[in-house]
This record gives sequence, structure tokens and C-alpha cells, in this order.
Amino acid sequence: MKRKNQCKYLSFNFSNSAKILERVKSYIKKYDCPEITLDLSSLNIFEASKVMVVSSVYHSQKYPKGKLKCHVASQNIINFIAGLPVKNLEIV
Repeated sequence: MKRKNQCKYLSFNFSNSAKILERVKSYIKKYDCPEITLDLSSLNIFEASKVMVVSSVYHSQKYPKGKLKCHVASQNIINFIAGLPVKNLEIV
């Protein structure tokens, strides 16, 4: 039986990308979340990129047509991850 959760917005007030990835994976595994929003604005460009790409791959395995939206501190991250196969990723 799948758990349903009204909140599909994860915000992080710490900058440890390994902990963030663990939390995101756990959330995706436990809840029905074909669309999820991550607030990564507290992370630097490298850590945010890492979390976005790994989360995107993990999320697309469960939801091939799902959407992963990410809030980031700088729109320059778009140039940083350009060319990577992250079809379900949207930067807002």
C-alpha cells in the first residue's frame, strides 16, 4: 500500500549533499510523487548540480513521465548541467 502525502515540496536548511540525496531517495521511495519540488537554494552550484542530477535519475526510474522541479540560488546552474540527460528536470 502506497502512502499519500499532501506536501510534495522538500526544503533543506543544511548543505550536506549526501544527506539531502538520502532524504530525497527515501521520500521518492515512500510516497506517491510523480511531481516533486526541491529547494536547493542553500547549496552552492556544485552541490546543487550533484543533487539535481542524481535525484533526477532516481526519480525518473520510478516515474518516467514525472517532473522534478528545483529552486536554485543562481540560474547559472543551467549552463553547468547543459547537455546532461535530465529530461524530467525543471529549474525554477
